[in-house]
Amino acid sequence: MKNPALLLTSDWHIRSDAPENRIDDFLGEQERKIDFILDMSNNYYCPIVIAGDVGDKPHWENWLLEKYIRKFQTHRQRIYVLPGQHDLPNHRLDKLLESGLGVLIASKVIYPLTNQRWFNEKFKISAFPFGEKINVLNYKKENKEVAVIHQLVSQTKLWKGQENFTSAKSLLAKFPCYDLIVSGDNHQSFIGRYKGRLLVNSGSIMRSTIAQFNHKPKVYLWSAENNEVEAIEIPIKLAKEVFDLSAMKKQDKRDERMSAFVESLKSDCEFKMSFEDNLNEFLNKNKIKQKVKDKIFVALERK
Repeated sequence: MKNPALLLTSDWHIRSDAPENRIDDFLGEQERKIDFILDMSNNYYCPIVIAGDVGDKPHWENWLLEKYIRKFQTHRQRIYVLPGQHDLPNHRLDKLLESGLGVLIASKVIYPLTNQRWFNEKFKISAFPFGEKINVLNYKKENKEVAVIHQLVSQTKLWKGQENFTSAKSLLAKFPCYDLIVSGDNHQSFIGRYKGRLLVNSGSIMRSTIAQFNHKPKVYLWSAENNEVEAIEIPIKLAKEVFDLSAMKKQDKRDERMSAFVESLKSDCEFKMSFEDNLNEFLNKNKIKQKVKDKIFVALERK
């Protein structure tokens, strides 16, 4: 692609420890993938847009912050980040500056995409951080319009019996004002198309769980001129080189038990993939006080 306007990515989940069942140098692989993305951005002279969850937890260790502040300082193109739930203490946008992402923003090595609009001669960006639903533009459209969101979007149902899921096609149909919607949260990579408009869900750049055994991390180059994207695969090692494959059998047995449990529940129950999303929904439905919510999410962050 010639002269891309943006490099689209999401769900970096930068972390200081290796996840369960990874047997390789996970932190080294994490850094190499980020370097690959930064080099591509420099080579194409285009800024990076991260659609949420640049970090795995809201609070980063000092050494991890120092490492990535120095790395981002040498990057020649701007990095724009939409806050996701993993970036926010207690999942609250008003606490952004208390987070590791807040430190990166204060260091001026990355720039936040919140509710303000970013203008460009070829396109405009409307940002909807975690907790804010995408909405319709209320003014005359002149240039290409881009929405960046952090909410679970999928191509099909993510599990048997899933109800009320948001598909790429339904979102594009509901918001024709946007030429491009960039979504984060779902760790799968895919492109949705509807009447000449696009939704790009970049997916995670790391395979953090054995369920991502076959995942091929990607980034996407976007052309503002013709509203097209090009998928670029991030180099990875063979799954057998990075995962403890003996754990797959145990995972399969756990999945079977979980499926049986879900099937036994009432049909009118609604489930999401994320434990935190389910917990948040329960707290909201039962009108739990904000102080109690804060303590619960603080406890989860310390796990």
